[in-house]
Amino acid sequence: MSRLAISFDSDLLEQIASDFDLRAPNKEALRQLIFTLDGDYDPSVMQVLNLATGVGKTYLMAAFIEYLRRQGVGNVVIVTPGKTVQAKTLQNFTPGSPRYIAGSVVPPEVVTPQDYSAWIARQNGAEMLSIGREKPVLAFIFNIQQLIAPKSEDGETQGSGAEAQRRKPRRFDENAGVLFDYLKGLDDLVVIADESHLYGASAVAFSAALKELDPAATIGLTASVDATDHVIYTYPLYRAIADRFVKAPVLAFRKAGYDATPASEEQQLRDALALRAIKQAHYDDYAQANNRPSLNAVAFVVCSDVDHATQVAELLRTPEFLGKEDAVLQVDTKHDDEVTQRRLNELDAPHSSVLAVVSVNKLKEGWDVKNVAVVVTLRAMASEVLTQQTMGRGLRLPFGRYTGVGQIDQLDIIAHQSFTELLAAENVLQQFGLEDTTTADPAAVQCAIRDAGQPEPPQPSVGMTTTSPDASEAGSARPTDQTPGVVPVENPGEGDSLPGLGVRSLDSDLEDEATDPVQLVTIERNPVFAEVEYWFPVTRVSVQQPPIDLSDIHDDQIRAAAQRVTHTGDVLLRKEIVAALGKRLRVEDRESAEVESIPLETSDVDLALNKLVVGMGMVPKTDATIRYVARYLVPTFMKHVTFTEWTVKSLASAENELRTLVHGYIVETLRSTREVPSIHPKREPGNGYTLPLGEQVHDQIQDRSQFVRGRVYGGWSKSLFAEESFDSYTGEYLLARLLNTSPHIVWWHRLHPQDQAFVYYTSKDRYFPDFVALDDQGVYWIIEGKDERGRDNEKVQAKRKAAEALVRRLVADDDFADQNWGYLIAYEADTQRADSWDDLKAYSAPVTNEV
Repeated sequence: MSRLAISFDSDLLEQIASDFDLRAPNKEALRQLIFTLDGDYDPSVMQVLNLATGVGKTYLMAAFIEYLRRQGVGNVVIVTPGKTVQAKTLQNFTPGSPRYIAGSVVPPEVVTPQDYSAWIARQNGAEMLSIGREKPVLAFIFNIQQLIAPKSEDGETQGSGAEAQRRKPRRFDENAGVLFDYLKGLDDLVVIADESHLYGASAVAFSAALKELDPAATIGLTASVDATDHVIYTYPLYRAIADRFVKAPVLAFRKAGYDATPASEEQQLRDALALRAIKQAHYDDYAQANNRPSLNAVAFVVCSDVDHATQVAELLRTPEFLGKEDAVLQVDTKHDDEVTQRRLNELDAPHSSVLAVVSVNKLKEGWDVKNVAVVVTLRAMASEVLTQQTMGRGLRLPFGRYTGVGQIDQLDIIAHQSFTELLAAENVLQQFGLEDTTTADPAAVQCAIRDAGQPEPPQPSVGMTTTSPDASEAGSARPTDQTPGVVPVENPGEGDSLPGLGVRSLDSDLEDEATDPVQLVTIERNPVFAEVEYWFPVTRVSVQQPPIDLSDIHDDQIRAAAQRVTHTGDVLLRKEIVAALGKRLRVEDRESAEVESIPLETSDVDLALNKLVVGMGMVPKTDATIRYVARYLVPTFMKHVTFTEWTVKSLASAENELRTLVHGYIVETLRSTREVPSIHPKREPGNGYTLPLGEQVHDQIQDRSQFVRGRVYGGWSKSLFAEESFDSYTGEYLLARLLNTSPHIVWWHRLHPQDQAFVYYTSKDRYFPDFVALDDQGVYWIIEGKDERGRDNEKVQAKRKAAEALVRRLVADDDFADQNWGYLIAYEADTQRADSWDDLKAYSAPVTNEV
């Protein structure tokens, strides 16, 4: 075997990298590849470039072919895993195609099994000169089935059958000869195997074809290397995410999960389409603000087999889902005609009508459409969900670069497994390029972490309040109204970047913190909300406490309980996968998404409420009680509910309210309070502070066992301070997480005693609320997090009544007359069962001064 006669030319490499606008990892991969081919490499060994899905391997391929042309190499065979990738690659090298990769002044002349014209012309006459005296490269684009040897060379060479396609390159052509023999006779042939993990050393037929061709070099491009591969360059997925070349994967799931029933599968599809619609709104806003063509956000549905895919596609076309035949594109072995391929090819075109693509595994590799926004895997095992090849269908950035809008820059993945099960899958570390981290040298790990960096959070898509007057003017000035949201503008200036989340120690990301140097950590304002200020209404109140007797349940009490039943949509919790060298894969909370709940029949609701009341421990199991519940209590309760269309979530709300009505009034309950009109505005928030020596900022946690009181946790993207400490897990930490992930919260502020934001509930006694939050309706909320004992605690209820009276009093106060304020006390049970801010409000019966 002969090696390529090319040399490493740094200036030429720089020029080509610039001409093709190569991303940094592709440029480095090209550099390493050329350096390898200029050395003592083995031509029989495939040189593998392991680059994360979505980084742009095809651009690297095009730049490499141009480098070969400039060095006098004129023949390249590009091997693809199938027809879909072959068609895409053909467009990449065809001038005039929307997917053409520009960069060469002398584009390659493409040869395919369907079109030998370029090769025939080259064989039968003087070489055609493209520009001046420069000769184009002949790029032979074949899929793997067309390259391997047929079982017999006798038979047809026309048609789409595998054997016919394999015979044609080995059959004599009267105009040019035998194509396979031509390739075998070249002493500088280069073979590029796209998605090479599909036909590596284990693919005997392909290995035999390569051996027969005897190329001077074989290059493998993949994102899924095998342990036996000879890898010369690696750029893993976690680096691509950190460097913002691909979307950040986000796991979207219901708190209760999904089961294996058809109804639950339909719910997964509804949730996927709801997420798709949310992302579509952000796509539209960004495209309009930046004068970009319209682009559909597409849901990609992965099914178990063709029959399953057909059922799902038909379901999505019904009026209950997308309602249009052409909104759904099914692509599999039975749905693979020219029309399907054309619609698939035009999926990211402005005129495309496709909103959902349904497939099995046909689009697993090499399909590089940029506008897949949601991936839903039906009936899939955890190991099949969280793989680069599955995620890769949606990792590419829809507008070519990070926008700063989270819903655009994130890929949502819906699966019925819990996120802990997904993250425990055997192949997860490998997929993120972290499989070797357990034996990494600590110093090397530290350097790698600092080099990789961490992705910064997206900027909020809604407005924020502007800076208030100087603190010395308290009592005479008030905050201005919030400004409308601004969509980030494309193409920021050189060196611009999205803001981070405050200051923290670089060494806090290492697992072995005991070896870190001791240093002071300063907590500063979140740069996203650096200009936000507001005025807190410090006040004095008095308390009145009349009790309520449970033994007499009147109609108005039943009606009031029924009217508190909520009909809000369900919530999908969203957690972004965060990967960094030297650390375990982890997740961070992201803004949740509102979705539809599962509908229920009224008769089923009636039966469930009857069983609930009769089954309660405090309720006597007598015929009289059963008749009362069935004939009066439940019917009266349901009569006064404010809606008629029941869902699983509204039933849960009804059960809670009815349980509270029957059981809650047994004990002494809420008491009214009266307010003293003495209000003194105080500017918030205060300045930052420095942690005690040796204290650090810690990553967010997922359960109570990890919580440490007073510890500072980071990553709060909607907080005025991105690092905060809490006194309790269920009362404060979970409440902060709910505020941080709720779509309708603009920002929140954790109040500490040093902020001096207090409310008097008697002439002598005062208390300090836990949070202030601004919602997207412009309402400032004073929020208290309390444990369940507070429901019956006289002091807690006195505080509540004082705050509620304060909120009403603000309507008449000159300093707050133009603002809307509200008060909410969040008990631990309500916070734990709430999926969103709307849920918490519905459970907590808040008071506002909105008219």
